[in-house]
Amino acid sequence: MTLLEQWEPGATAVTVWDLEMVERPAAETGRPPRVEAQLMRADRPAPELSRFFYQMVGARWSWTDRLSWSLEQWTAWVDRPEHRLVTCWSDGVPAGYFELEMQPPSTVELVYFGLTFDFIGHGLGGWLLNQAIEMAWNLPGTERLWLHTCSLDGPKAMANYKARGFVVAGESVEWRRL
Repeated sequence: MTLLEQWEPGATAVTVWDLEMVERPAAETGRPPRVEAQLMRADRPAPELSRFFYQMVGARWSWTDRLSWSLEQWTAWVDRPEHRLVTCWSDGVPAGYFELEMQPPSTVELVYFGLTFDFIGHGLGGWLLNQAIEMAWNLPGTERLWLHTCSLDGPKAMANYKARGFVVAGESVEWRRL
């Protein structure tokens, strides 16, 4: 998928939403997942792991912006104190992940979030999003949590975000070649 400066033949209009929450949710929402799940936070830079999950989760949703990144670019992305990579595993296999980026002075972006294909539909998405939200609000000084999503995302993504307290803070349209 390539971002275009304007419409051209074969281009697709993609709606992009900025979602945010400006206060910690009062309580977790949703049900526990129907599968066993374990979280593992990468406590040291793991560029190959970040790239692996980006490709595995994002392939279904046309995540292509970082596919051409070199190992050096992936390393620069993850080797920063502002970055957090958390992976989710079930039965010893990858189930999903999220990446957070602290943006001083008081904002955290949920940069990437998603499930691997085999774990969609098992109640894991809501649970994993709750974990991401909790981790973000536990980072020192957090006053705002935000993310981007778009019309190419999973059919339940927007409902999942809104059910956990995110509200639409902005909307735009981009032209993309898929």
